[in-house]
Amino acid sequence: MQNLIKDPWIPVQLKNNQQQLIAPWQITHPDIIAIRSPRADFDAALIQFLIGLLQTTCAPKDKDQWADWLEEPPTETTLKALFEKQSHAFNIKGDSPCFMQDFEPLEVKSNNLIADLLIDSPGGNTLKENKDHFVKRGQINALCPACATTALFTLQLNAPSGGQGHRTSLRGGGPLTTLVVNDVSNSGLDDSFWVNLWLNVMDQKAARNLTGNFEKTAESDIFPWLGKTKTSKIKEVGTYPEDAHPYQMYWAMPRRICLNWDNLKAGCCDLCQAETDTLVTHYQTKNYGINYSGQWQHPLSPYLINSKTGERSPQHIQPGGINYRHWLGLIKKQETIIPALVVERYQSLINEYDPIDKEQLRIHAFGYDMDNMKARCWYESTFPLYVLENSNGVDLSLNINTLTSSAMEAASMVRSCIKEAWFKRPKDAKGDITFLSHIFYQKTEQVFYQAVEALRIAQDTQPIFNKWHQTLLKNAFVLFNEWVDVSDFGQADTKRIAKAHSKLKKLLYSPKLTKALNISKPKKEKAA
Repeated sequence: MQNLIKDPWIPVQLKNNQQQLIAPWQITHPDIIAIRSPRADFDAALIQFLIGLLQTTCAPKDKDQWADWLEEPPTETTLKALFEKQSHAFNIKGDSPCFMQDFEPLEVKSNNLIADLLIDSPGGNTLKENKDHFVKRGQINALCPACATTALFTLQLNAPSGGQGHRTSLRGGGPLTTLVVNDVSNSGLDDSFWVNLWLNVMDQKAARNLTGNFEKTAESDIFPWLGKTKTSKIKEVGTYPEDAHPYQMYWAMPRRICLNWDNLKAGCCDLCQAETDTLVTHYQTKNYGINYSGQWQHPLSPYLINSKTGERSPQHIQPGGINYRHWLGLIKKQETIIPALVVERYQSLINEYDPIDKEQLRIHAFGYDMDNMKARCWYESTFPLYVLENSNGVDLSLNINTLTSSAMEAASMVRSCIKEAWFKRPKDAKGDITFLSHIFYQKTEQVFYQAVEALRIAQDTQPIFNKWHQTLLKNAFVLFNEWVDVSDFGQADTKRIAKAHSKLKKLLYSPKLTKALNISKPKKEKAA
């Protein structure tokens, strides 16, 4: 493999469950349904690679042209002609420039193992202290050109802090990405991979709202590896939105890296198992790459808003992942969060175009939960993408906020009461038990979306809130009983457990829940 446009290298799954490698211009083939690489973060990176390629090379001139290609995709011949105009920017080896690699040779003495490109690869301190319990050292020693290039692009997209001068990605370490995708069960659109890509491409008029400078028209203003790296050894040297074309957001290159194509070997790729005589085993890297600064707003990510300064910062995943408590902020602008621009754009299109209607699409959300340089977990979920108005045009956001905030209160209550049942001195007990909240959200998720559906047509919301409160009660006690089982404790303090159980019931009927949901407290039973 030499060129990412001309050569087949992207692994996909077909409708008959077979897998094959394709070139990017083949993505309109109706039998392709998904990317199928060896890793989830590779899948996500390849989807963003293709969206960026479409946006950069063939953004439709307006919404009408965008809708035409949604319903009738371009031919492979058409895409190939458009993509190949930029193929010189997508060579992976040979004479400079090379895709996502430094324009000039890096004058460094040592080589890094190719496994270090992988974000979840154990770092130096982990290896030194023998803490590589889950992701073991020595598992990845050689990668085929396709996997090595995908690993490089994945790192540039998600780059965490990596020591002095090793810059984070344009969206920070491990950003949350949200894409608009087809909901096959409710959609009039074709069940094809093309639809899921094209839904996230913006027409040229909409793209004019992207952060960046459209007057920066040099190729290196879009593909930074086509020019000399703007190094940032001096901390104040940053790349701001006015310094680059908006489309550089899709191809941001914070890390200075060169894959070592000189010392290749034959064998089997340790990730995809492909046989090749060009296995890559090492790369070179140097600090002080491009330092993306200022108020960039990547179109595929939601952003948090600082209530005091108004500044935006990309949203990141926290321990416990993403679930319905985050859902509202991912689809509708709130005081402290802005959905991804591609999601906001969908909301503006639904009343203009068929077959774009109100109930056929979903959000695919994914990303790493990072602890500085350490990847704790990869999360991904899908959520319904609704227009949040009921049949009378009333904004449902406040009612949905009531559902989510009450669930968060209940999750916190059950978690604290379980801890009080477990420990004599719960405040002194160490250990992270936030997983209990995650379980609670999983147990109540189905009813949550049923409640949202009911709110969209309801004249009276109180029965919905009553049912939701009962759902919180039921699952809180189910979770408590599952994790506070007397039979599991040889010396269980049954009195302490009973006290924690009683406290949980009181909390679930406390004003924190009942006032928001307008629930009445149960009447006390008369003593016999």
